[in-house]
Parts: sequence; structure tokens; C-alpha cells
Amino acid sequence: MADQSKARKFGAPVWLVTFADLMALLLAMFVLMLSFSDINSDSFKRNAGPMAEAFNQNQPIIIKPVNIAPKETSPKKDSERSQSSQNQDRSSSNLGYLQTVARNRLANLVKATIAAELANKLVELLIEGNKITMRFPAQSAFRSGEASLSPPIIPTMDRIADILARTEGIITVTGHTDNSPISTARFRSNWELSTSRSVSVVHRLLRHRGLAAPRVSATGRADTKPIVPNTSRENQQRNRRIEIVVELPEGAAAR
Repeated sequence: MADQSKARKFGAPVWLVTFADLMALLLAMFVLMLSFSDINSDSFKRNAGPMAEAFNQNQPIIIKPVNIAPKETSPKKDSERSQSSQNQDRSSSNLGYLQTVARNRLANLVKATIAAELANKLVELLIEGNKITMRFPAQSAFRSGEASLSPPIIPTMDRIADILARTEGIITVTGHTDNSPISTARFRSNWELSTSRSVSVVHRLLRHRGLAAPRVSATGRADTKPIVPNTSRENQQRNRRIEIVVELPEGAAAR
């Protein structure tokens, strides 16, 4: 029996060689296209973020170091601050003490100088904070409907002026009336009457040469600041008054 076996063929099929050539040509074409293209860097950066997130590529997190070292304090500076605060408190306390001393000294001078008037209730002495008020009922200082000082009160005013010249502070003289209307040839209303009365007191006080005029002022409040409601004659009589208020400054001292 004759052996007529076919000769075996080795190597790749013929079509595969052609396919490989085609792939090589395509690759070369893409490389050329890429080399001639211009990549927009801004567009690439804008799209890179969303693309990275889509592929779960988290951006690195930069952690800045925090200085947690305790702040250095200087015992010397703390001591200086504490000493400064203590000095301020001590200075404020000293000023308040001097003011209280001056106020009490002035009050004692007034009490000693016009003791008779205080006893007869011709003058009322009020002390509040750094203010001392000498309150004169209108009937003890003026005639009804008049703004000139009554002769009996003039020596009292002169003694008070002598006391005021020996101390410091702002002096305010204020006139007050009740709510009874007034209309005369000289005073159209209680405003004119109360103001004129306070001016009369100021003129008398300034006759003392030791009392500086810039310290003194006069004002009239008519019936706008009653002590008690104007519901009776007795209350109206209390509201008709003249007040001399001395406001002592910090560190003031009577001379």
C-alpha cells in the first residue's frame, strides 16, 4: 500500500500576516495624528478632575501642621500688668476718697455757716453722690411774683458765696415754680419768673470776688421739675423754690 501522506505546513496562516501589517499601519497613523495634535492644557485640567472622580482616583489631602505649643508667657510682663491694674484701682479709689472728703467738708462748712437758717427751715441741705444742693423755699428768698432777693436772705447768700469760693466744682442755680400760671408786665410766664430768680441769685453770689464767674450758671425750669404733685397749696408751696447745686470734681478739696 503506497503511503501518500500530505506534507504538513508550518507557521502562521497567510491572512494573519496581512492583518498584522494592517495593524502596524493603523498604529503608525495614530502616532502621527497624536504628534500633530495640540492638547489644550486648560481643558485637560478641567476634565481631569471629573474623570479622576469617575475612576475613584481621590486627590491627595494636604494636612498643614498646627502649632500646639503653649504660648510662652513672661512672668515679668504678667507682674507689670498686675501692678498697673492695681495702681489704676488704687488711683481711682484715692480720687473717690478725696471727693468724699471734700464733699463732707463742704457739707460741714455749710451746716456750720447757716446753722440758724437750717434750723428755721429757711434752707434745706441735700447730699447725693458728688453733689451738694442748698434748697431755698421761694417764700424765704423772694416776694410773691417778684425776682429780686428779699433783704433778709441777702446775708445768707453772702455767707454761702464765701463758702463756695473756698472749694472747687461747678455751681448751678436753678429756679422752680408751681403750675399756677403767671402773666404780668414783667413776666409773661413761669419760665421768665424762674429764670429771673436764678439770675438774681447768681448776681448776688458773684459779688464775692473770690468766686470765679465761669464756675456759675443760672437756669429756670418753671413747673417742669416738681418735688411733689401740684395737687394742694402745700405741695405748690414746696415746688416754688430756688436751688444752688455744687458738683464736685474728682480729687476736689475744700480750702
